[in-house]
Amino acid sequence: MEEFEEFEYQPKSVKEIFIEMKNIVELMVDLAYTAILFGDKEIAEEVLDLEERMDLLNYHLMTHAVLAARNPKEAEQITSVLQMANSIEDISNAAGDLAKMVLEGVELHPVITEAIMESEEVIAKVPVSADSVIVGKTLGELDLATNTGVWIIAVKRGKRWIFAPDKDFKIKPGDILIGRGTHTSVEHLKEIARGIIRVVGDERA
Repeated sequence: MEEFEEFEYQPKSVKEIFIEMKNIVELMVDLAYTAILFGDKEIAEEVLDLEERMDLLNYHLMTHAVLAARNPKEAEQITSVLQMANSIEDISNAAGDLAKMVLEGVELHPVITEAIMESEEVIAKVPVSADSVIVGKTLGELDLATNTGVWIIAVKRGKRWIFAPDKDFKIKPGDILIGRGTHTSVEHLKEIARGIIRVVGDERA
């Protein structure tokens, strides 16, 4: 299965795998919706990368399920997990299809264009430069949701994704923040992350 080689897999429980699948598919839906509305091919590529990750997780979940079912009762319980996982996989595939529309340059219907104009929130990728004031600080210290109006839903660090980072998560140079907010708030955070603005809320560098 060569398509999975770029992802480093660590043994996890069925619960851990299921939780990660749930987190990934929620992020995929957000990213795919944003990619197709705003024609962002870079975000569309991220959706397809996550779809590959989802395929890997689903494969390992099925492997765990086969090994865990030791009697009819356990088999019945595992079946419900697999049914839910398959449903999540279907959503993942649908998000991937939306992303492919962006990459293939499919023209949007005017109704969708009107919806874009009325959209209040977007999801954006925010690269963090080495000289940004947010480098070395935790999300709890920064409180970006309050101070910038952007909620950080994930971070990409190299090839690794961190979903729903907690308040103790420390930002490093080169991190790519995935944030949800208004156009204005997202652009404000991008300028902070680039090092152009040296202020986060009432904090001054």
